[in-house]
Formats: sequence, structure tokens, C-alpha cells
Amino acid sequence: MTDEVLTAEEINQHFKACGDSVSLINGIIDGSQMADETDSEKSDAVERNVGHLKIQKEKQWYADDSESRTAPADKDSIDAAITAGENYLA
Repeated sequence: MTDEVLTAEEINQHFKACGDSVSLINGIIDGSQMADETDSEKSDAVERNVGHLKIQKEKQWYADDSESRTAPADKDSIDAAITAGENYLA
């Protein structure tokens, strides 16, 4: 894990971005997002967003964060989206 020191606002922004990735992954899987895109484009988007979530989970600020957050920017939703995205790509 890195020693990156972030402000509370920066951490909140990172979790918001994680929530955006969660929403996109879930939306692609349930058909509510990117419905008109090719399967390849959808897979690429899921792969990029799963990768983003995995990178964020490796950060020290992520591990140290204990703030109660709501879906889709909470750690349980992030974990579930990674699993769902990996299953989608399998």
C-alpha cells in the first residue's frame, strides 16, 4: 500500500468515483447502461472499471477509511461490483 496522504474531501471524491464505477458495472450487467454498445465495448468498460476499483482498494487511504458510506460508494458495494464484473467478463 502507498503512503499517499489525502484530505477527507479527496477521499470522498475517490469514493464517489468508485461509486460511479460500481453504478456503471452494475448498469452494464443489468442492461440499463450502454445498451446500444457492442459486447466488446461493454466488456472493455467493465474491465476498466473493475481495474479502477481494484487499484483504489490497494491504497492505504482506502484501507484506513472507516466512514460510513452509502451505496454505491460503500466498500460492500465496491466488492460486489468487482465480483459481478469479473463474473461478467469470465
